[in-house]
Amino acid sequence: MKGWTKAMILVCLTAAVLIVAFFFFKPQLAQEHRGAITVANPYNADEEVSQALEQLKNNPETAMILTGSKSSSRQIALTFDGLTDRNTIQQIIALLQRYNGRATFFADGILAVEYPETLTDIQNAGQKIESYTLVGQSKMEAMPIEKLVYDFCRTKKIIRENTRQEPALLKCNDTKYTAQVLQAAKAAGFTYVVQSDVLVNVKQFSTPASAAAVVASLRPGSIVSVRLKNKIELFANEQKKKDVQPAVDKQPGLKEISQPSVGEKEVVRAVENLLIALQKAKYSTVYVEDIANHNQTTAKRLENRTAFASLSKATSFLQEQVLGLLSCRTAYAAELVDHKSQEIKMISTTEPALSYTFGGLAKRAVVDDVLNKLNDLGIKATFFVAESEMRKYPETVRKIIANGHEIGIAIVPKNGETFDEICKSIILSRQQLQEQFGVTTSLVKQPWGVVTDTTREAVAAVGCQLIGQSLNIIQSKHKDYTSAEQVINEIFGKSKISLARGQIVHFRMDFYTNDKLVADLLEMVKQRKVDNIAYATSFDSPALNHANDSSYRLKPVGEILTNKKYIYQYPVDPSNVSERVRNNGRGFPIDQHNFLSEVEKRYIGNEDVTYETSILGFSKMDVRRLDKQGFIHTEDNVIFLTFDDWGTDAAINKILYVLRKHQVAGTFFIITHNVAQNPNLLRTIAMQGHDIGCHSDLHKPMVVHDPRTGKLTATQDKEEYTQELAEAYQKLLAVVGDATVNGRPALTKFFRPPALAISKTGLESLFADGYEYSVSGSCSTNDYKAESVPQLVKIMKDGVYTENGEVKKGAVLVMHMTDRAAYTAMSLDILLTANEAKPDSDPSKFKVGRLSDYLIAGYSQIDRKKTLQLVHSSGNLQK
Repeated sequence: MKGWTKAMILVCLTAAVLIVAFFFFKPQLAQEHRGAITVANPYNADEEVSQALEQLKNNPETAMILTGSKSSSRQIALTFDGLTDRNTIQQIIALLQRYNGRATFFADGILAVEYPETLTDIQNAGQKIESYTLVGQSKMEAMPIEKLVYDFCRTKKIIRENTRQEPALLKCNDTKYTAQVLQAAKAAGFTYVVQSDVLVNVKQFSTPASAAAVVASLRPGSIVSVRLKNKIELFANEQKKKDVQPAVDKQPGLKEISQPSVGEKEVVRAVENLLIALQKAKYSTVYVEDIANHNQTTAKRLENRTAFASLSKATSFLQEQVLGLLSCRTAYAAELVDHKSQEIKMISTTEPALSYTFGGLAKRAVVDDVLNKLNDLGIKATFFVAESEMRKYPETVRKIIANGHEIGIAIVPKNGETFDEICKSIILSRQQLQEQFGVTTSLVKQPWGVVTDTTREAVAAVGCQLIGQSLNIIQSKHKDYTSAEQVINEIFGKSKISLARGQIVHFRMDFYTNDKLVADLLEMVKQRKVDNIAYATSFDSPALNHANDSSYRLKPVGEILTNKKYIYQYPVDPSNVSERVRNNGRGFPIDQHNFLSEVEKRYIGNEDVTYETSILGFSKMDVRRLDKQGFIHTEDNVIFLTFDDWGTDAAINKILYVLRKHQVAGTFFIITHNVAQNPNLLRTIAMQGHDIGCHSDLHKPMVVHDPRTGKLTATQDKEEYTQELAEAYQKLLAVVGDATVNGRPALTKFFRPPALAISKTGLESLFADGYEYSVSGSCSTNDYKAESVPQLVKIMKDGVYTENGEVKKGAVLVMHMTDRAAYTAMSLDILLTANEAKPDSDPSKFKVGRLSDYLIAGYSQIDRKKTLQLVHSSGNLQK
């Protein structure tokens, strides 16, 4: 059982004991075990079992086998088979949210009893939960039908009691769906049993390459199942059971584990590899129930398609005639070009703007209060109105329009509603909005419930855009809260310092007991999470300086969507990415003969990086050949501004404003792990003229000092580090791969080592992956530890000037863009303002350079003379 944790062993043994108990010693089970399945507890399913067995006698129908179906759209149904520890499940859920993934979790009953919070996490994230039998046992076709019924009914009740929802689908692990299994499933209340088209374990996509290979083999419409746990057979086939004496390391009846387990980190990394590969291959993920619904409605949809097409054309013609005759008011109605079957939760834009959306018109007093507050704050928002609300509250709708707000359509498809029915509902709502209120719109929102593929397809088919939200302010537990403070603290916590460009924040006006709460909330969110993004100092505030454009605006969704100046495609279209940028992973040839000479050319060091503290794998003689100063070769008074890590809009937007104010460019070395949660911010950095470099994906230094041994040690092996570097670059490529500055790519192949530490293995991986320069720098400002602006300004000056006041030519300042670096923007503003005040004739006046203008082909850090000759001959560098 090598590789298994104590927790996994305990879970397996617990499951084995419980199953043995209820199958062979029913009903005497351990009362003291938390969540034990006993006759007295809520999971007793004796009544359901009796009814199912009776049905088997009278009407032994069989459940249908659900498999994938051929599809013209690139969709697969993603499932996870078997629960695992809660932390791993939470990280998988977070990845699904990050990559807009939908998945069905097939839960085994025993672990659901043991860890009901995991089911809550899955449900709260909007993912689906179905039955994986009590323990995910394999070869269930060999079990008696009574035991099958007992297993299926008991698991179903466990899931129902913990989720308040009836599982509709059953999946049996590695089991032949014989007539007996199908009869037991039907008797237990399952219409479908699920047969996966593709079954994989996490080891099969442990690297990006292996994940890409798995995805390349998929057929659209398949059900793809990821087994989170190893295959365990709790009971041997009784007919073949001959072992009399169990092995020392086995429990009686427990088969030997077939393969070692993988840890939490490997599982999470593998799932992310899979989701990234699916995204790159332009696959979207759906729930298994959507496959079932598709199979049921395909025939009917084909029959109705012709009729609906005629209806759609007739409706479009009618709308064109009406628009030609009437001068209709349009509340920022979006004229959308790209009608893809997707739900927009964050608008892909670099505009410094985000949106408030509202729904629920039942409380007139609340709507009036919200409108008054929006007017006071100068905010225009988007209100999503249902067709029934147009009929019930027409004066309220007119008041919203009169106040200059945008109107969208709210729909709530009923369970089982077909494609054509949803289309018809949207068309009628748009027609009513136009005829009754003179407003056209292309925006549709489903305010609550899981958005199905059928809904997405219907919205796109009628030429509309489906709008979701990045942040839903409403939570059921907040209904009776009395103050906005209470809600804000729980919605945002300590980690969400600010909102972001392109985010959509949704409020519901008919929910809270306190009618004043919504208006208070929208104001408090603006004050604390939007206004704090602006650069506002005593000497430069947006309120006093009209040139200070650092504030973010709150605008209607449609207005942001139609501002094509800022809209971009994410992920970027690979065909728009130049070959030079795209070919990372094809580094220049390196071997044992030329490695050190290449490092000499391509490593810009730092005086604090020494053989004793942060260099591994090089001899002392080798280290003497490496750069230790960190200056870029130039004969001019040029310095370079660089920023590390990642942060929120509140931190990074202030830095961007200061750089924009002084018309200088910097290089941003990005930690890529969380970039996908806010791609707009990274895109903005690139589009404002700055270089983008890499600072790794997880910010693991190549080498660390081990306090136990007193020695330097690597944090990852070569394969792991190579993989991380490749992943980091691909994440940057997906956001800024097609962005250019003065006709050249914004995405560079520059790397800054985390903690500036380097190792021979790390640099080998770096250059083999296609990175061209490793850039540390001449001055580490440690701005994240600064205690005041004056202190940090002095550190910056010391990095730029000598003791005699001369400019340190080629100096590279290392700063940070994290929220902890609270004084960086202001200190940099002071430094640049003082420099600009100097006359051009002042020898202490410096210029700010762009690294990509200097680190060009042929640049050599070890050969200053040759590099300066290159500069003079090429004329490429900005002086």
